[in-house]
Amino acid sequence: MSKLKLFAAAVLLGVFCTPIWAADDADTGTDDQQQQPLATYHEAMNYLLGRNGRPKSAEKAAELFQSLAEKNWSSAQRMLGHMYYEGKGVEQNNLLAYKWLSLAVRNNSRLAEEYSSRRRQLQSQIPASSLKEVDKWIAEWQPES
Repeated sequence: MSKLKLFAAAVLLGVFCTPIWAADDADTGTDDQQQQPLATYHEAMNYLLGRNGRPKSAEKAAELFQSLAEKNWSSAQRMLGHMYYEGKGVEQNNLLAYKWLSLAVRNNSRLAEEYSSRRRQLQSQIPASSLKEVDKWIAEWQPES
């Protein structure tokens, strides 16, 4: 399957499955605390797709996904990983794609099976020394407060 088809599938999953996956991310805190990240996720999707009055901007979408990914939102980590894999809104970078997809898998068991082959593919493209460093970073990673 081409990279474009895989990215399109990820976007569609993000559009249609966000409430289910976001529920896994938003299991603590008050309703207001849970709604703000979900609204940010939807805003990122609006920019990515150029809908709901937002200009199409993969760069702005990547910024918004990054802010949520750093707060441990697996849905945003998944989307950011795909964006790095495809070079959409960010410079293409297999190491960062692997990092964010790995964190998404670690934080959301529903994603583990879906992305195991993608992660293996990325592992084969990353030098062993870099992979060792990013695996260490992933193991030690803590979300922002």
